[in-house]
Amino acid sequence: MPDPIAPDPDSLDKMKSLPKRAWVSIALVLGVSLLNAFNDNLLKMMLVGLVPKVTTGPLADNIGIWLGAMLLLPFILFAPLAGYFADRYSKRSLILVMLVAQSVILLLAGLCFHLALGDLSILLALGAFFLLATQATFYSPGKMGILKEIVGSRRLGMVAGWLQMVAMIGILAGLGLGGAWFDALYDGHKNAWWAAAEPIWWLFGVAMVAMVVGFYIQRTPAHPHVKYHHGLWWEHFKHLKESLSSLPMRRAFFGNSTYWFVASMVAAMFVDIGVALHPDLNVGGAATESSKMTLMVGIGTVVGSLFISWVNRRGVQLGIIPLGALGLAGSLFWAGLTPVNSEAFLWVLGLIGFMGGCYMVPIQTFIQDTADSEKRGRVLASMNLLDSVAGVLAVAVLVGLKALGLSFQGQFWLLGVLMLVATVYIVQLLPHYLLRFVALAIVKTIYKVKSVHHERIPKDGGTMLLPNHVSYVDAFIMGASCTRQVRFVMWDALYNIPAMTWFVKICGTVPISPTRAKDAVRTVGAALKEGRIVCLFPEGQITRHGIVNDLRKGYELMARQGDAQVVPAYMDGLYGSIFSFEGGLFFKKWPKNLRYPVTVYFGHPIPAKEATAEAVRAQILALSAEAILSRRDFQNTDHADKQQIIGNALRLMECEWVRQGETLLCLAPVGSVIHQTLLAFADMKGRVRVVTEAASISGCAENSVVAVGDATLVQKLEGVVEWSRLGKYAMLWADAQVPVSEDVTIYRGLLHQETGALIATCVPDPEMPEGERGLQLGIMPNTYGRLLPGYAVKTSVEGLEISMLTPKNPGPVVLPGIKMDERGFLLPVL
Repeated sequence: MPDPIAPDPDSLDKMKSLPKRAWVSIALVLGVSLLNAFNDNLLKMMLVGLVPKVTTGPLADNIGIWLGAMLLLPFILFAPLAGYFADRYSKRSLILVMLVAQSVILLLAGLCFHLALGDLSILLALGAFFLLATQATFYSPGKMGILKEIVGSRRLGMVAGWLQMVAMIGILAGLGLGGAWFDALYDGHKNAWWAAAEPIWWLFGVAMVAMVVGFYIQRTPAHPHVKYHHGLWWEHFKHLKESLSSLPMRRAFFGNSTYWFVASMVAAMFVDIGVALHPDLNVGGAATESSKMTLMVGIGTVVGSLFISWVNRRGVQLGIIPLGALGLAGSLFWAGLTPVNSEAFLWVLGLIGFMGGCYMVPIQTFIQDTADSEKRGRVLASMNLLDSVAGVLAVAVLVGLKALGLSFQGQFWLLGVLMLVATVYIVQLLPHYLLRFVALAIVKTIYKVKSVHHERIPKDGGTMLLPNHVSYVDAFIMGASCTRQVRFVMWDALYNIPAMTWFVKICGTVPISPTRAKDAVRTVGAALKEGRIVCLFPEGQITRHGIVNDLRKGYELMARQGDAQVVPAYMDGLYGSIFSFEGGLFFKKWPKNLRYPVTVYFGHPIPAKEATAEAVRAQILALSAEAILSRRDFQNTDHADKQQIIGNALRLMECEWVRQGETLLCLAPVGSVIHQTLLAFADMKGRVRVVTEAASISGCAENSVVAVGDATLVQKLEGVVEWSRLGKYAMLWADAQVPVSEDVTIYRGLLHQETGALIATCVPDPEMPEGERGLQLGIMPNTYGRLLPGYAVKTSVEGLEISMLTPKNPGPVVLPGIKMDERGFLLPVL
């Protein structure tokens, strides 16, 4: 049975994990890519070591420059044809053909060295090197283009980092091992031809194994409608012009070419530095020195690529590009200040490699991900073309600088100036990406942000995120949890504050006015029509009691105006942070721990016309229930009753009703659900005492005791002598058989008798700023209280359905004769 073709990228993005077959294919592509890069550069080092020892003249004096030009020239000549083959045929088939070609070319190179025909062998070997560079030209768009077809877009940034890493491992291994290998063989028997031939025979054997292994890469689709025509041979500049017609792509291309200009010039400089440090051609050392310098740059690039792969594990982070450019400029200046014969110089080269990886990998990933699938091969070939032109230009510049007598230090400084100019330009192009990257890095240092169901966010198109509003850092948390760049809605009064305007403009914030509703709808709707993802907090205020407030319906018009998908979201774990109102204070409290854990749950997309407040609220509540049931606290027991006690306590932890230092007077029987719930809550909260005897509160401060009981609460309170002085408020938790009351001095709660689930409770009205009092009610007469966080709710014919109680008993339970209003209060149906 033939191997099935890989799923399309959109299907791969929706998978929670990639199929095993995809991972095997990625490993094989990485492996053969490493070998391909290794072979090119080991053959290069054989020629670097051999040519100065067997011939003289301009070729021997400038062998590094000649090899650099020959390595790049095929990309200029054959880039369009390489792009055509990658677009027309299966990229897997293209890779296989190139593996066969690699074996044949290595065989030819080995014969050239083995025959030792003097200058003729040198010319033939250079021809073989040119053919191997041509093979790399055709292989490059195949290996880069196949990544998205195997892993999709979401994981592309991570895998592209891996590819860059293994390519650099191959390059540094070829360059590092090549020089040392040649010098060791030459010093052993003083035969330069033999020293060059033996390693190539080993390469030929390994290449044969790679050719066989390549057949196990997963099949990818061909595109037979892409037709060949004779103009293809000179169409590469047309393709390049087409790619550069897109402003983002043009900027990415020039940014990438800047890197390859620097890299090509530095690589050619290493050959000259090696010869300068070891001028005696009768002994080895020059090739080894060149290899050592390249090895340090390569190691740095591998580490940088690994770092970027980790940073990009959930999406391409363009904000790191300016930082990489600045770091590369600084390290080049540092190299110019460091003697080339010192150990410190090698460490600076490692830093150059690291910063180069941080700069180049995100750019290449952006190009791969942005290119259309049917044009990706041509786009990548165009990128290689421009990079090759930059490399040849770098070699030509180096020839001119050598003719002018510019020292190695001066050459490094010149490259540093170039990267500094590039840094200034990039910062002007990507200020919002840079600020976003820095801001999110700070947020992720303080908060450990995890997102659940992020695959539910549409990959593109206008999307409105509607999360709950818990703290002053919610916008940053949402930005950190979403792979797409999120724009936020802000009142224009804040937007126009001079100290903030520059920052919020760069971040792409959408200003709206509470007094000009139509303008607000048009502004947000326009952003959504542009395909943006806009985040709006539908509650319109930060919760001060921990419970989700009523949703304001203005977002409905905005979503319909922009014809957007609406994605509800729930941030879990933020209530209790210093930026929330937990404890009745914003900011004025110590953080509970560093890297505060926060989880963001994303709901299913809702078409704009169906995204009513009721539908959005239902999803937010369901996500809050999923969050509660995912807590580790439930892992300690699978007993249904114990889990319900834990569930009650966890839900109470999300509300502002008892503060540390206060006392809970339990007037329900010892061992009852209420008593066990209070004990579990006090254990989680800390610094809260639970007592069951009225005499135990005698030493408490005034208004610091909260009494909690069942239907007999009022009667038992009459026996508490000091209640009027010490009591803060009393809470009555009972089932629906106990009627609601007009009395708001007793905070009512709804305790489901059969399951022991505390479903709702009144809480104190939170302290509110002037002019906002009454916007967040915690208590309301004739109700059973507000629905606690962590329950999914649905209205049915039988009554109100409450589900997702505990992992052991998810429910649902039906509350007949009870409904929920838009604020979340449960009340009897009249």
